[in-house]
Amino acid sequence: MKNVRVFYRKFGPCKYISHLDTNRVMIRAIGKSRLNIWRTEGFNQHAYITFALPLSLGFASECESMDFRVLDDNEDLSAIPDRLNACLPDGIRVLRCAESVHKPADIDSSKYTVILEPMNEDDISVKELSEKLNAFLASPEIIVEKKTKKGMKNIDLKPYILAFEPRDGDRVSFDLKLPAGSTLNINPNLLINAFADQLGIELYADITRAAIYTKGGEEFA
Repeated sequence: MKNVRVFYRKFGPCKYISHLDTNRVMIRAIGKSRLNIWRTEGFNQHAYITFALPLSLGFASECESMDFRVLDDNEDLSAIPDRLNACLPDGIRVLRCAESVHKPADIDSSKYTVILEPMNEDDISVKELSEKLNAFLASPEIIVEKKTKKGMKNIDLKPYILAFEPRDGDRVSFDLKLPAGSTLNINPNLLINAFADQLGIELYADITRAAIYTKGGEEFA
């Protein structure tokens, strides 16, 4: 028996599948693919899988992962992606499968690709939206209300913006790196909603999780 990690994409309509339902989809796909994996013991046995970092509803991702244990040490891991993809819906595609390297507790941050657009095109031009975003990010502090275990709390987001890099194109698009993991998670929507509140308009954000990093700065593997 060995631990394996499956890396997959989640996109299109499937980004609106909740984390709980994604878990169900994956368990059914594993069952249909007839992968011989370790199952929980007891009366109601089921495939035991874990996810390193749950994805927020409405986010796409290029770097999701789930772990399970295959019972056969000689299992051909290279064949697992095709077996699972044949049983998965459009919008979830397994990219590769390998033995796990890092532990989920090693996760430290995530990089997101964000495309911002006004809900009403007449509210603001692309150029003005870009200029106002740069000015917003240049503020000495960005105070937002964040839900914690002890209730709602005001925090300054500025120190948590680990990286920001604009992307070329005819829309306001950028890469954003924020803390993520078991200790601290900063959702990019906190920043986007604060920016929209400052502008006084509604914004649509297309968000894709592009990469997950460990405390050592390596990509999660």
